[in-house]
Amino acid sequence: MKIDRKSHPVARRVQKRGQKKKAHYSSAGGAHLMQMESRLETSGAIAMGLDPRVHSIRSQPMTLELVSGRAYSSVEALQHAQKLYGFRCVKYTPDFEAELGSTKVLVEVKHRELINQNPKVLGYPSILARHGYRLIILDDKILADTYVRNIRLLNNARSVRPRLKAAPTDIVAACGEMSSYGNLLSAGVDEVDLLAALALGHLTFDIRGARLNHNTVISAAGDTAAHLKELPFVSIRH
Repeated sequence: MKIDRKSHPVARRVQKRGQKKKAHYSSAGGAHLMQMESRLETSGAIAMGLDPRVHSIRSQPMTLELVSGRAYSSVEALQHAQKLYGFRCVKYTPDFEAELGSTKVLVEVKHRELINQNPKVLGYPSILARHGYRLIILDDKILADTYVRNIRLLNNARSVRPRLKAAPTDIVAACGEMSSYGNLLSAGVDEVDLLAALALGHLTFDIRGARLNHNTVISAAGDTAAHLKELPFVSIRH
């Protein structure tokens, strides 16, 4: 469902199951406000929005006809073409399209329980590869609870403070090569600045190991954005 009038059009509406449908909203990745069908889907959008490899994301970018590989602007457009030409139709609308430099990748976010109930989605990456698309599937093993809680915390901090009050070099200098989260706060580093520095990739930590706390080890060495690159984009050439 298109929420922000400036956002990209979506290929299908968010479907209600039963009488009520809880709304999940995000403007991650510089996108205009989007509505998602689940908390997990919103977490996927947040993870992509924090990933420095992702230049932009788009929700429900197209509807694909899997037999021919043709892309349509919406489910309705595909259904109209089917009625007009009478072809066999297997439709699929990916949750997202992520732009990574000159490369784009389609993203499906789905709970493992739902995949187990309907495993045909696992065949979609190979089907779409034959038509020149790359599809990755993010489940709740990749978007695990600890990881999700941490990225949501970082995303909130970056939303509050997209630019640091202190110079990034000062925060990095306070950390040295390695320090604990609690020690940095005791040394006078502003907590929102510290979280924002982690969200912007000036500092790094083990984002999957445990929920961020005073004992979390913060590092300013190596790839300081490594914790933001957890999504499986590694085989994509930029």
